[in-house]
Amino acid sequence: MKTIRHTLLAAVMALAFFWSFGQRDAPMDVKQLPELPALVKDSVSLGYAGMLGGMHNGVVISAGGANFPNGLPWEGGQKVWHKAIYIYENGQWRLSSKQLPEPLAYGASVATEHGILCIGGNNSASSKNTVWLLAYDKTSNDVEISEYPSLPEPLAYAAATLAEDVVYVIGGKNSKNTTNSFYKLDLTHGKQWEKLPDFPGPPRALHAVALQETSTNKKLFVIGGRNESSGIKSEPLTTYLSYDLKEHYWKDEGELKIEGTPRVLMGASAEPRGSMHIMVYGGSDDILFNTLEHLALQLSETQNDSIRALLTKERDDILNNHPGFSRDIIALNTITNKWFVYASLEHGIPVTALSFQDNQGFSLVSGETSPGIRTPQVQQFIVTDKANAFGFINYTVLGLYLIISVLIGLYFSRKQKSTDDYFTGGGRIPWWASGLSVFGTLLSAITFMAIPAKAFITDWSFFFLNITAILITPVIAFIFIPFFNKLKIKTAYAYLEDRFNYTARAFGSLSFILFQLGRIGIVLLLPALAISIVTGIPVEISILIMGVLCIVYTTFGGIEAVIWTDVMQVVVLLGGSILAVIWILIHTETAFSEMLSYASERNKFNIMNMELNFTESTFWVVFIGGLASAMVTQGTDQTIVQRFLTSKDVKNSQKTLYTNAILTLPATIIFFGIGTLLFMFYSEMPEALSPSISNNDSIFPWYIVTELPLGVSGLLIAGIFSAAMSSISSSLNSVSTAYCNDFHSHFRAGISDHKLLIIARVVTIITGILGLALALWMANSNIKSLWDQFYRFLGLFTGGLGGMFLLGMLTKKANAKGTLLGLVVSAIFIWYISIFTEINFLMYSFFGVASCFGFGYLFSLIFTETKHENK
Repeated sequence: MKTIRHTLLAAVMALAFFWSFGQRDAPMDVKQLPELPALVKDSVSLGYAGMLGGMHNGVVISAGGANFPNGLPWEGGQKVWHKAIYIYENGQWRLSSKQLPEPLAYGASVATEHGILCIGGNNSASSKNTVWLLAYDKTSNDVEISEYPSLPEPLAYAAATLAEDVVYVIGGKNSKNTTNSFYKLDLTHGKQWEKLPDFPGPPRALHAVALQETSTNKKLFVIGGRNESSGIKSEPLTTYLSYDLKEHYWKDEGELKIEGTPRVLMGASAEPRGSMHIMVYGGSDDILFNTLEHLALQLSETQNDSIRALLTKERDDILNNHPGFSRDIIALNTITNKWFVYASLEHGIPVTALSFQDNQGFSLVSGETSPGIRTPQVQQFIVTDKANAFGFINYTVLGLYLIISVLIGLYFSRKQKSTDDYFTGGGRIPWWASGLSVFGTLLSAITFMAIPAKAFITDWSFFFLNITAILITPVIAFIFIPFFNKLKIKTAYAYLEDRFNYTARAFGSLSFILFQLGRIGIVLLLPALAISIVTGIPVEISILIMGVLCIVYTTFGGIEAVIWTDVMQVVVLLGGSILAVIWILIHTETAFSEMLSYASERNKFNIMNMELNFTESTFWVVFIGGLASAMVTQGTDQTIVQRFLTSKDVKNSQKTLYTNAILTLPATIIFFGIGTLLFMFYSEMPEALSPSISNNDSIFPWYIVTELPLGVSGLLIAGIFSAAMSSISSSLNSVSTAYCNDFHSHFRAGISDHKLLIIARVVTIITGILGLALALWMANSNIKSLWDQFYRFLGLFTGGLGGMFLLGMLTKKANAKGTLLGLVVSAIFIWYISIFTEINFLMYSFFGVASCFGFGYLFSLIFTETKHENK
């Protein structure tokens, strides 16, 4: 009773901790940093357009730029280019003792590991092809300047970006015309510029560039700008392009439209945000720009003084009363390919500003606020939007759900009198509950969150990965299960000792334990990411709260607590998923038939890529790799095999397996369908999906929290918690089972059952702590999709294990020596293909099974030994 009171108190305290976190609704926080100082002390700071620089070694470097210090340009003031270098450090600006080699502005800037590359630009004399590296030296506390290879042609108003160690330069204007130029500089090989094929469409200058992931590969996006030539009117551009960095091709993405209206963006700044958005700050439109250009052309052509006076007055009136450039921050979702207005500020955003990402947000240094007018302001834009406040009702539902999960574990703790109770439930668990538990363990938070994300980002090409779990059912039912029940074993790996020797058993069990540690970390981190988005609670705190509660009820409740919490989880998640499907359909304006057509036109239902390519997720990779993974998981994974062992006989074990198979098909359709429906929903309402989402697997939880009704969203988020906790508890109990039966009992023969039960609980706690530590480490790692990592772990750790089981069950000539040698060769082979080939990670399980089986059989024929009959 004392334990129950302490656990309930801990759960209530955790719930109170959840309530203490609120959320801000403001999508963007604009922070004003100290202004750029004037070059001359006690004079007015004007600011600059077209500065070069960025961030290096923790300081901001801002160099060059152009302004009108002697009067407005339409009043006769001349443009002046500068070469001064500013340094921002410890909250204040100072002038560097160094200067640029010559006055320079309107070049492209790229931050690299070694410093900031300042590429091209112009001054009063001409456009430039020079490239300078500005690096901050912490020893001298000053900027060091070095020369890099020059561009093949002079370019100003170009854009540049860095992809890994390659610098790309796109467009720009030479001395006469705007260009379609496209260059790259590999910083690791030779440092020589390479001219790439020109980009399609009209030439561009004053455009924005950003790199972002798409549904296929990472792409370089070129947005807006204008095409200008000397003596003729410029052409503002409303289109944008993309360049696939892997496949090396350009694509015209069409017009930049928001709510059907094309937009012109010239001189804007852009950044990638999160895992699938590009944000564009400000920009000049074409309305007043076209008028001013038209007036300038008329003034250059007319000789009539009265007409010139009228035209000059009209021009000056526009310039003196110019409202400033755009106040909008717009965003592109690179998956749905939809633009939307993310935020509108009170004041215009400067164009031709020095812009860069830092640890806090996105910074703009100086720039032009209206034609000819500069600003010394330095602004930092910080994305702050989160889901709406989770609310008292949702927190209450979440808290009650967690408390119920713990109470289930504590209830069954009364029945844990022996290791038979703790590991197999003492024969008290019905087959249908075990079947739901198998389904729930395989379902987990990975399926609930990552499969909809996969379908949203790509298509249904992974559909057959789940279907293989159904197709493998007869193999498990009529080959594996009879062996396990015949031997009356407590772990799957006991069979390996019976068939081969203890070394085989120890390796199998150790492989399983290592894989489960990785699985615990992955499955624990996924819902923590979701909860962080929902409440603002740090991911690490969510991991600790979930992990501790899970360890408590698993340690005391044993396999019975694990299975019955699984049953509750399955009911909640499947019911909630069906509700989510209905809710999306109700709240999407497009008719269902039109939704199907729209998604089909964009290949979202692609289910079979029949190309014979084993480096991509083709049908053959998914199907063959899926069969191997499903066989390994359902036939050799102790978390699943243990459910079979809770049944009294072969027939009930097979029913347990069939229950999982029956539920897998509709569940797979539901989860892939949710991903496609989310694609449709966020295509209709792109502004509803926040650019702050940095992990694709958080898409469905975001929808749950922002769109579903109060209480329902709380229940589904609680279900995500439960999915993770149930899967983790399965791993904890199975690892404990494997250690106690495969290792401890072997080396401590004769240990009493009571002491072994104590050891089992201690191992459960230790395993939980190690899994927590791994999850906390992964929380600080850049992992795009944890689902991919799960299957990578599965193939690397357990592929050879499946081959061992098949050797034992399907052949009589396989022996211990040959099998273990085959296992070693298989491990080396899998390591090799994972490091030195591009073979898709889904194939690792297949190659593990096939290589271990093939090499093991071959070595068994070579190294014969006394025949070991199956018992």
